[in-house]
Amino acid sequence: METDKHMSSDVANGAEDTAAADEMKKGKAMKRQDIPVTEYVHGGMTKAELSLAQEKELQLVQQDIKVEQTKDKKNMLESYVYDTRSKLLNSYRSFATESEKEGISRNLQQTEEWLYDDGDDESENVYINKLEDLKKLVDPIENRYKDEEARAEATRGLLNCVAEHRMALGSLPASERDAVTSECNKAEQWLREKTQQQDSL
Repeated sequence: METDKHMSSDVANGAEDTAAADEMKKGKAMKRQDIPVTEYVHGGMTKAELSLAQEKELQLVQQDIKVEQTKDKKNMLESYVYDTRSKLLNSYRSFATESEKEGISRNLQQTEEWLYDDGDDESENVYINKLEDLKKLVDPIENRYKDEEARAEATRGLLNCVAEHRMALGSLPASERDAVTSECNKAEQWLREKTQQQDSL
């Protein structure tokens, strides 16, 4: 029965609390008021700072591009030195005099040494100028080589054409055979003369 007493007293206390709360609500009016809040981002940038940072980033990107372009020009020069040295010993050997080969080889060696010493950290224009200087020495030899390659290809083409016409002679009427044979002979004679002229140079 004591338990019933405690329960009834708890219920009575709860009822009193609710009544007191209702009384407080009635007695005191609640008033809503907007409170101004200022947002502050710690570590953020102002517009001026952001603009300055973007300009700096753009400068760094342009600087990186310039560094890459300079590195590319340096690599082009280095590759040209190695390629030209190899070609002088192989494909260009017959198209350059000994003095030309010696002069170019000396310049290639000097350029290679410069690249690994003083020229290791130069501007893009310096590498471009060095490459152009070397090309001025090598281009005449390269042109002779290319001319010879083109001449050899044209010669093969002409000889193949003559051979095809001679093979077709059997299918031509007798009246045309002499004319075709004559033209083939003229073409071969012309080619022999031009080849002799070229060989004498």
